[in-house]
Amino acid sequence: MTNLDYQATLQKMATTLKEADYVIVGAAAGMSAAAGPDWYNPGDPTYLEKFKATEDKYHAGSIWRNGYLEQYTGKNWENRGDLWGFNLSLIHFVLHEPVYQPYQDLKAILKDRDYDLITTNQDVQFSKAFPDKDVATIQGDWSYFQCADKCHDQVYPNQTVVDQLFPQIENGHLPENLIPRCPKCGAEMLEWVRGYEFLEGQHYNKQYAKYRQFIQKAEGKKTVYLELGVGMMTPMFIKEPFMNLTYQNPQATYITVNPKDAIVPRELMDRGIAVKYDLVKVLANLKECGISRISAED
Repeated sequence: MTNLDYQATLQKMATTLKEADYVIVGAAAGMSAAAGPDWYNPGDPTYLEKFKATEDKYHAGSIWRNGYLEQYTGKNWENRGDLWGFNLSLIHFVLHEPVYQPYQDLKAILKDRDYDLITTNQDVQFSKAFPDKDVATIQGDWSYFQCADKCHDQVYPNQTVVDQLFPQIENGHLPENLIPRCPKCGAEMLEWVRGYEFLEGQHYNKQYAKYRQFIQKAEGKKTVYLELGVGMMTPMFIKEPFMNLTYQNPQATYITVNPKDAIVPRELMDRGIAVKYDLVKVLANLKECGISRISAED
């Protein structure tokens, strides 16, 4: 995308958003990856600093790969204390990270507009930046625990427990007598994020109820479905519904921002905008649209 093409696309995007009655934002991993640490690829400096003890022992290479240790290293966790040392370190890291710049810019862009947000992200960035009523977190998040055996339908805010236990981790290991346990059955607790034991209970249903409310609110309105950092790993949660909902509403526009996976289907070519560009720059420039001259590199 040339500089002129980029600026023309950005101006079209800004105009479309300004004229909208309602904006639904759907965001995924690319939103945080654009400005935060790289969870997926080996060698990220933040990972090597924050998880040094785990990396020195298991050599997985990244946050993501520690979650699939056997697949990437051929071995499993030696004990539950090492697993919990990593998990608690990750939750503590996530809970104490500042709000990344793209989220701050998005908040400024949406100021004084009617909007809601849907995310598959689990890193609580949206929960820090936006009111809970405006955010549907449909794949869980790291700020809650659940019973690993799902013996009852409840999730538990975990920051107090995590902050108490984090200083007890030594060389990546949490003493096993300190592992958090279910107050009902005594089983280990589990982070409330999508996995085989993920609790699809009352709290989960509440998140999807918000999603449905947002969709119903958009019906018949001049709506913008704004997709940010959504790739092709799980298109069924945001990408495909946003395309279909735009198709069903003649007044709607679909905008997708992703340096790799910004795709507008043929059926939406007249009501779709694909911004195949760095998400950090797009949101920063969009925030400035109409206030200062837009600038971007080729």
